[in-house]
This record gives sequence, C-alpha cells and structure tokens, in this order.
Amino acid sequence: MRGPGESKTHEPPARRARTGGDRRAGPIGNPRSRSSEAAKRLLDLAGASLGIIVMLPLGLLICLCTKLADGGPVFYRQVRVGRYGRLFRIWKFRSMVVEAERVGGPLTSDEDPRVTRVGRVLRKTKLDELPQLWNVLTGEMSLVGPRPEVPRYVAHYTPEQREVLKCKPGMTDLASLLFRNEEALLRGAEDVEDFYVRYCLPKKIELNRQYLERAGVAPDLGILLRTLWGVAAGAVCGGWGRGRPPGSAAGRGRQAPACRVAIIGTGPAALRQARDIRREPGGGRQVVAFFDDEPRAWHKRPEGIPVAGMPECLLNAAWRNAIEEVIVALPEASAARRSQIGELLKALPAKSSFACAGPGSDSAPLEGAQAGLCL
Repeated sequence: MRGPGESKTHEPPARRARTGGDRRAGPIGNPRSRSSEAAKRLLDLAGASLGIIVMLPLGLLICLCTKLADGGPVFYRQVRVGRYGRLFRIWKFRSMVVEAERVGGPLTSDEDPRVTRVGRVLRKTKLDELPQLWNVLTGEMSLVGPRPEVPRYVAHYTPEQREVLKCKPGMTDLASLLFRNEEALLRGAEDVEDFYVRYCLPKKIELNRQYLERAGVAPDLGILLRTLWGVAAGAVCGGWGRGRPPGSAAGRGRQAPACRVAIIGTGPAALRQARDIRREPGGGRQVVAFFDDEPRAWHKRPEGIPVAGMPECLLNAAWRNAIEEVIVALPEASAARRSQIGELLKALPAKSSFACAGPGSDSAPLEGAQAGLCL
C-alpha cells in the first residue's frame, strides 16, 4: 500500500494507537526470547548498514534523477503506525508529483497520473523503499516484518488484527511479496480506498498473522532472499509481472476471442475447465485469466494463463468490461464463500456458472445471475 505523501487532512495528531494486547508479549503464538530479539536486531543492523553502503551510488543517482525531473524534494516522509501502536515517520524516495495528496486520495492504483516518470520506475522496481534502511538503523523498523499502515487504516483493525502491532514493522514481509502488484489489483476500482479496506487489507493482515506464528531469523532470511530476487527481476524486466485485462496495452494487436472467460479457482477443477475450453472445436471461447482467494497462487501462470488476483478484482471496471463469462471452480470452498461469490457475480454483466465437481462435468448456471450467452 502506498501513500502519496503526508496529508494533514488524512492523518490524526501524533498519538499511540491502542493495540488491545500486552506490549510485553511476543508475536502471536511465538513469544520471543531476549536472544531471538537480539539476533533479529543484529541482522537488521548488519543488513541495513551493508545495504546503505552497497546502494549508496544507486541512491545518489535516484536523488539526481528525481531532482532534475521536476525540481521538487527528493524524499518524503509519511506517518505510519509502528510497534505497540507508536507513530513514526517512514522515509521514501518521492515518486509522485509535489503535493499529490491535494489532488487525490492516499492510495494509488495502476497508471495513476500523479506518479512521475521516474517514480513509475521506482515503484515497479520497489527502489522507492530504499530510504527505509535508515528507519531500520534507528530501530523504528526491521528488515522483515508486517508493513506499517497509515493510522486511518489501522483504525479499521479488529482486536484480533491489532495483534500484528506487537511486532516491529518491516521493509518487506510475506504480504509484500504476494501483494507486490497491489496497484494492478486496484486498477479500475470505482472507490480505490473502499476496495483496499474491504478486500486487500484483511488478506494482508491474515498473511502477517501467519508470518508471526513462525517468525524468526531463518524465515526472515528466506523472505529477504525472495525480496531481493524480486527487486532484481523488476530491475531487469521492468516490473514483477502482472495479469492485465484483455484489450490493455499488453494485449493490443492480438485477435480478440469470441468470448473471454475468467475462471475463479486454480485447483484441479479449474485447470480441467481451462483444458476443456481449450479443446472446444472452433475456439469460440478463451480463458484469459484465473482468479483465486489464495494470494500464494497470484502471479503464477497455470496452463499458461495468468492468475490476476482475488475474485473481487472482477468488480473493477477494467476486468468487468473485459470478461464475458465467469466460471466458478471452487469445489473446496465453504458454502458461505460460494454464496459470497454468487452475490459478487450478480453485479457483473457476464454469464456466470458454477463448475460441477466431477471430472468432465459441465458447469451449472449461477441461479439469479445474469446469463448472457457467448456465441
């Protein structure tokens, strides 16, 4: 999640947010000993010091490019909620126009016009986060830990979700890796902030809770290596990869299929549906994307088809206007979740159906949903 900068209208006065927990306790289900805390701090000091030394030439180049681009400040600082609810100011390289918060909200979606040309490169490669190495040195952050949120979003936390505030926030975490293309998930949302709070934030907090259950130096090293690999891939490839709706710039020049199909699910039932559609005579339908509740499935390409994000992304205009048929292939989902997805799909103009669980079976039309035909 990214904010455009400090905004007096969006941030409360400096205060301590209530965590609803004992500040002496360790992370959920994993009480930390003094030795483990000391080991993590040593890793932070060594990693941040080495990172600053190694990345100093690149940092100076980023400063020069940012300054020459529009003459504005190189850095910006934003209030975030840290461990035990303490507020602190996070450092970043500025990636948006000066005073961007005056012409938009605190969240940004893909292709936000407020992002500068230099800033777009920094965001795709995650290099705008480099100045937070200073936050790590000062002890306000860790290399690995739940990403700190702005106070207005922490206000939405339930008492159980506030447990993540018992851990020092980090530069990267499991949620950061899986939500690395968060701006693409928000693309086309009518209310970006509402979509983030309702659908993205709960999933990120749950991933943070899972991390805290097994937090330690070894898992932290694994997350750091995965993050460094992603940053390197972003620098080489110009981003970490994402699924784009048909008709976007990535898909121009390709012949449009007679019916664009999205499949909710990435399990055996979903893959079987994709293979069956591919074998249909005449090629009247084409699966253009999978959607799944499990963030670990995002950014993968089963059957050569991208997993574009959570099912709720279909509500965003970019996908809603591009998809003509949706097949729900989640036989393992609970009845409550299947009902939620059914209600979600009623808002789409696309034909919708639930795939039966048996091999080679057809899809059952979604009762009550709009059922336009793909010819």
